[in-house]
Amino acid sequence: MLFKDIINSVYNVFSQDAYLNLTINNMITSKADEYTEHDKKIYVKVTSGVVENKLLLDYCLSKLIKGQRVKPFIKNALRVATYMISFMNTPNHYVVNEIVKVVKKEDFRASSFVNAILRRYINENIYNESLDEINKLEKLERLSILYSIDLELVKLLDSQYDELESILKPSMDKYNTYRINTLKTSVEEVLEILNKEEYIYENDGIVLKTKASLINHELFTLGKIIPQDASSIKVGLVASPDSNSRVLDACSAPGAKSMHMSAIMNNTGIIYSCDVHEHKIKLIESNAKKLGVTNVKTMLVDSSCVTFDEEFDTVLLDVPCSGLGVINHKSDLKYKMTLEKIKNINALQKQILNNLSKYVKVNGHLVYSTCTINKDENERLIKEFLENHQEFKMLEEHIIVQNYQADNDGFYIAKLERI
Repeated sequence: MLFKDIINSVYNVFSQDAYLNLTINNMITSKADEYTEHDKKIYVKVTSGVVENKLLLDYCLSKLIKGQRVKPFIKNALRVATYMISFMNTPNHYVVNEIVKVVKKEDFRASSFVNAILRRYINENIYNESLDEINKLEKLERLSILYSIDLELVKLLDSQYDELESILKPSMDKYNTYRINTLKTSVEEVLEILNKEEYIYENDGIVLKTKASLINHELFTLGKIIPQDASSIKVGLVASPDSNSRVLDACSAPGAKSMHMSAIMNNTGIIYSCDVHEHKIKLIESNAKKLGVTNVKTMLVDSSCVTFDEEFDTVLLDVPCSGLGVINHKSDLKYKMTLEKIKNINALQKQILNNLSKYVKVNGHLVYSTCTINKDENERLIKEFLENHQEFKMLEEHIIVQNYQADNDGFYIAKLERI
C-alpha cells in the first residue's frame, strides 16, 4: 500500500496540479494509524525525491522506453522505482519486486513490461550512463536536465546570474526553520525545553533551525513556534511596524507575516490581512487564533483594485510571484511556472503596487517582497516604480539568492518611505 500511495501522490502532483506539500501532509494525516514512523520517512523522501528529479528520471527512462506510450500510473511507478534504485540504499531486488507487485494489481499485463524495464535499468547501469551523457551536453541543457528545471526558466535565470549552478543545485544540508512566537512564549523558554546543541538560533533567537521535524512537538501544537523560512521572517523584521500602528498586509495568506508583525507590535494597533480567496481568509483566521494573535482583521478583497478611505503607517505587499526563490524546497513549482505565467504575474505585481502605494501615509512605509529571484519581478520593477513615483524613496533593499551551500530561500525585500 505504501508504494501505491507514493505512486498516486506523484501522479496527483504531475497530472492533477496538486501541491506537493499539501499532498504529503494530507497523506501522512490520513494514514496516521497505518504508517509506521519508517513508512512516513520513506513516503516523504521518495515522493519529494521523485518530484524534485522528474526531468532527470525521465531522461534516464527515455533510453529504455524510447517513445513508447506508457500509461500515467505505469510511468510514475517507473519514476518511483528508478529514483529509489539511483538515490537510495534500498536493495534493488526489493524495489523491483514491490513495484511490480503494485503494478500487477493495477494492470496485470503491464507488470512484465515494468519488470523488464527495471531489470535493464539496473543491469545496464542506465543512471550512470545517463549522467555521463548529460555532463557532455551544452551548459543550459545540462543544468535543465540535471536539476529538473524547464529549459526556458534556466535561460531566464542564466541571463541574470553568473553562478547559476550554485543557485539551482539543491542544498544537501537541509534544515526545518521555525519562528519563535513571542506572543505565546519566549526564546528563553524554548531554549529550556529544547536541547540547545541540536538547534541553531538566529536573529536574536527568534529563528530556530533544526534537522528534526517539530510538527508533532507541543511547541508547534500550542502555537509557540511556526514553520517559516529565515528569508520570510526577514520581511517582518524589515517592515518592523511600530506599536499601535495601522498596517495593511495586502496579500497575506496564509498569514505568517501578519502574525510576525503582530508579535513585533505585541498585539497592539491593527493589521488588515487581505486575500482574494475566501478559503485563504479562513486559514489566516485559524492561524491567528492558534498563535494568540488578536490585532488582525481579515478582509476578502482584490488588492489590485481595492480602495480604502484611510491611509496606513505600513503597507506590506508580499505579492504573488513566480516562486523561483523557493524551488529547492517546493520543487513542484518548477513544473507549474512558464514564461507566459511570469509575464502575467509581473503585470499583476505592478497593478497591486501602483494601487496600494496610494494608501501609504506621509512618512509611512511601503514594503515590497517576493519569494523569487527573477529580477524583472524585483529590483527592476521597484526601480521603474521609483522613477514614476517621486513621492517615495528607498530606505533599504535586500536581495537574497539561494545557494546550495546555505540552506535558505531566495527572497527580495524593498522598504520604501513616502516623503
